[in-house]
Amino acid sequence: MGIIGCGLIGHKRAKAIMELKTDRLAGIFDIDRPRMVEFYQDTGARMYESWQELVRDPEIDCIIVAAFHRILPSITLEALKNGKHVLAEKPLGNDATEAKRIFEAAKKHKKVVKVGFNHRFHPAFIKARELFEKGAIGSTLYIRGVYGHGGRKDYDLEWRVQPKFTRGGQMYDQGSHMTDLSLWFLNPIEKVFANTQNYFWKKTPLEDNAFCQLISKNGQTSSFQVSLTQWKNRFSFEIYGSEGYLLIQGLGRSYGVETLTFGKREGLGQVPKEKVWKFDGPDLSWNGEWLNFREAILKRKPVMSSAGENYKIMRVIDALYASAQSGKLIKV
Repeated sequence: MGIIGCGLIGHKRAKAIMELKTDRLAGIFDIDRPRMVEFYQDTGARMYESWQELVRDPEIDCIIVAAFHRILPSITLEALKNGKHVLAEKPLGNDATEAKRIFEAAKKHKKVVKVGFNHRFHPAFIKARELFEKGAIGSTLYIRGVYGHGGRKDYDLEWRVQPKFTRGGQMYDQGSHMTDLSLWFLNPIEKVFANTQNYFWKKTPLEDNAFCQLISKNGQTSSFQVSLTQWKNRFSFEIYGSEGYLLIQGLGRSYGVETLTFGKREGLGQVPKEKVWKFDGPDLSWNGEWLNFREAILKRKPVMSSAGENYKIMRVIDALYASAQSGKLIKV
């Protein structure tokens, strides 16, 4: 394995690999050399002089790309050309055209591309998906969600809200997670509406809040807000069906204890029966996501959040930005 990008997410990926002890982290690169040296001291992985050198090394089988959003597609495409499997952080592509190019390259070179949407591997979502597939809440009616960041001093000076490093603001960042989860539980999205605002973080032109609606062909709707003005981190994802509901709250740590509530409708006017699961252990979503990636390579099992799924997500995100700009409902 090689990792490009030795920041917070790169560390989470390396930690998962070292904990699982199934694979070897052999190479690393970061444009910030002191940060790369620190990463080397933690992992013992060889330091490369450029990301190009790393992806061209024939001894490396797979590449994790945890770099800036803008450069993710270029590194991914070069890695595929050099015969590497790729796990790239979300969202993979500055637009749907780039996402489609990566999808087609993965097919051409017969390599696995997985996009880092680790929320699917949180235990609350694993259990929710199991109940959902069993038909526990009946047919899906709608989804409602909030994903908010508490903010911190000089947040608007960090790379993730700078246009030279990323295509969009909060709708592109945490909004891509909410879009991915919505598409996981809804029929294909037909049209969208979005309102983006820059309420507080004025040093960047990118949105600090977005209010989104994703609407399927049969009218199922996912409505969610993503925010940089939440002031205290918050995550909520609620799926309502004809026979009940699934409520996921928290993601652990600063987002609060991760919980899943399954409510079963008893009858009109009656209080639903609820069952609650609390998942207060360490965040093992990164480990689960890594195992899914390696099993897709070694055992040909389906990869979750594939390049093809990412292309669908990017089509929705493109439409959301078009809607925010025009103030109109936009077809996907």
